[in-house]
Amino acid sequence: MKKILIILLLIAFLTPAAAYAQNSDQSSSQGSVSGGEAYNPDYNVLPIALALIMLYLISYLLYDSKILRKVRYKQMWSIVLVGSMLISGITGIILVLITDYGVRFNFNFNLLFWHVETGIIMAVVLFFHIHIHRNKFKRILKAR
Repeated sequence: MKKILIILLLIAFLTPAAAYAQNSDQSSSQGSVSGGEAYNPDYNVLPIALALIMLYLISYLLYDSKILRKVRYKQMWSIVLVGSMLISGITGIILVLITDYGVRFNFNFNLLFWHVETGIIMAVVLFFHIHIHRNKFKRILKAR
């Protein structure tokens, strides 16, 4: 029953992703709104979230089918969480150095964009982490 539910959830997430891709192509071809150039870095919240949710559901299906061991399943998502936290944290510190202390670095890319993108990954994977360790969280909350 769980496998059928996961497959249905995958299909449910694939449908909005296709609709989002069509809408973003149409909206990007339109010009700026209200005459002024606004700062719009086009963060990829929905595509990142949908891709991570699909990957998580696939990995959970593999874990539930005993193809993927529990230790590897937990390790995989812990590495993604820690990696995104490190990148977001390091870019955040560099951004503070740039804005508050006037330190200059010769970067050829948008540091704020990558800080936000890895923050989005970290926020989504945090919910997976809570799901993986839900029994520990229940015990902690019951202790109060």
